[in-house]
Amino acid sequence: MRERRRDYELVIIISPLNANEEGVAATIDRIRHTVETNGGEITGVNQGPPWGRRKLAYPIREYVSGEASRRNFSEGYYVLFTLALGAAKVLELERTIKLTDTILRHLITVVEQKAASAAPAESAEPVVEKSEA
Repeated sequence: MRERRRDYELVIIISPLNANEEGVAATIDRIRHTVETNGGEITGVNQGPPWGRRKLAYPIREYVSGEASRRNFSEGYYVLFTLALGAAKVLELERTIKLTDTILRHLITVVEQKAASAAPAESAEPVVEKSEA
């Protein structure tokens, strides 16, 4: 049986401690490697405006590697991925994301394809009947 492949959007927030060029590139490469290893493909990576380094709506308390207590973060680096992946492989992607210390939060959503409407579009001009009196 063939595995169902779907389109997804993934948004991650990278810790501001790792929001330099090397840290962001390493995190993106790790996600890209995980997706490609599981038979998927990344169709787009967006880290330009309005994404990138932004202030968070509320502080996030998260452990930092090497520290015993949590630290408050008030900003993060946002990256948006569009990808195609088998439905059963999403759990492996989430596992990799959860094990990556540089990622504070993530969200994976399914992109639903809208079906074409079956009814033909009506003409824009109204039809006026003329009657002779």
